[in-house]
Amino acid sequence: MTSSAKIRVVRCLMFVTAWAALPAPASFGQSVVLPDDYSCSVCHRKAGELWNENTPVADETRLADDIHWQKGLRCHDCHGGAPTLAEFRNHRDDPTFRSLRSRANIPAFCGHCHSSIETMRRFAPSARTDQEAEYWTSGHGRRLKASSQDANSEVDKAVATCVDCHGKHGILAVNNASSPVYPTHIAQTCARCHADQTIMASRTYNERPLGHSQFDEWRRGVHGRALLSKGDLSAATCNDCHGNHGAMPPGVDSVANACGACHGKVAKLFAETRMKHTFQEAGLPGCATCHGTHETTHPSDELLGMHSGAICARCHNAQNPQYGATVAGAVAARAMRARLEQLKHDITQSEELVRAAERLGMEVRGPRFDLRQAFDALTNARTLVHNFKPGPLEEALGEGLKVTAQVKERAAAALQEHTHRRVWLAASLVPILVVVALLLIYVRTLPLPSSVERDERGGASA
Repeated sequence: MTSSAKIRVVRCLMFVTAWAALPAPASFGQSVVLPDDYSCSVCHRKAGELWNENTPVADETRLADDIHWQKGLRCHDCHGGAPTLAEFRNHRDDPTFRSLRSRANIPAFCGHCHSSIETMRRFAPSARTDQEAEYWTSGHGRRLKASSQDANSEVDKAVATCVDCHGKHGILAVNNASSPVYPTHIAQTCARCHADQTIMASRTYNERPLGHSQFDEWRRGVHGRALLSKGDLSAATCNDCHGNHGAMPPGVDSVANACGACHGKVAKLFAETRMKHTFQEAGLPGCATCHGTHETTHPSDELLGMHSGAICARCHNAQNPQYGATVAGAVAARAMRARLEQLKHDITQSEELVRAAERLGMEVRGPRFDLRQAFDALTNARTLVHNFKPGPLEEALGEGLKVTAQVKERAAAALQEHTHRRVWLAASLVPILVVVALLLIYVRTLPLPSSVERDERGGASA
């Protein structure tokens, strides 16, 4: 008998001995008990008890919530190999076993099912089947492939693969609020690597350092605050701009498109202006040039104009213009800001007049309703700023100013009516008071009854 044959016999004896020593069948999950002869549970139920301390363990409590387990999949459906002891062969000798000895094998391991239309049709017909192919186009996939093909270096263990984002055993559905890829958790999941200074050290994209402060910046920005503090699931997080499986930083010429996925109207306005081409020629990243990248600032009117702190003043500076900015642009920016302030001022005046009339009990529901149109015009004008043309902005502001003029007129009329009512009330009180005074005088002129008459009245009463 050869030495290799002796080793196989010894291993078989170890299998039988180990299985006989188990007091009860292994249970992977809270609702499913595996068969007594399920091969995977022999070695992977408890770490280090059968083979060695490196034997991976399948956590029973986590498997109970695993989306694959809930769909009816078991260990051998993912890992291959024989499910029963009678059919079991050593993993190294079993061609059906899918090895995960290298991180480079993980995408194909998951893709065995997730890239198969036939397989996914059985369990999740609407699920995409191009995630693996998309992953290899991402920054993560490219780095993993390059390091795995380099004979002079090891596979980059810090590159994200499927399990780093979705987990291993205990993978939750993407719409599960506890999933690491649920909208409120995606940024923290990405930050495990991208906020780690050690991991991100010396990593570059297009020969520029990637950095490690993106998560903190995003959290301080308008999107991070909306998602984390207000629970707004529509707020942008990492994958909304960078993509999911094919994650890559958006290029300079595609930032506006990334923002336009949510801000469609603004993106359309910007795309139709010559400023877009000017930005591209200057290497400026569209929307991010004015609003920031990860720490996106809250949009406000303070960004428009030529005063200190305004975005327009950075380039349209008469003393030091940047990227070919013109003086005409500075004039336009100053004019647009002035007109916006005028409408805001008129809205404030209109509101004060309406409130004053309401406090006096006058009917002003009509003017208050109309005032909403002025707010809508202001919102529309702020959007139209992104086409960088005073004409459309002036038209929108003109509509709002027309409404505020009408509201102020109607509110002033209500206040004037209240004044007239008080005047007429005062005027009507004069004759009433005169009549009351005359009655009092008349009563005082009437003679008082004599004592005899009082006695007679008293006797008659008795």
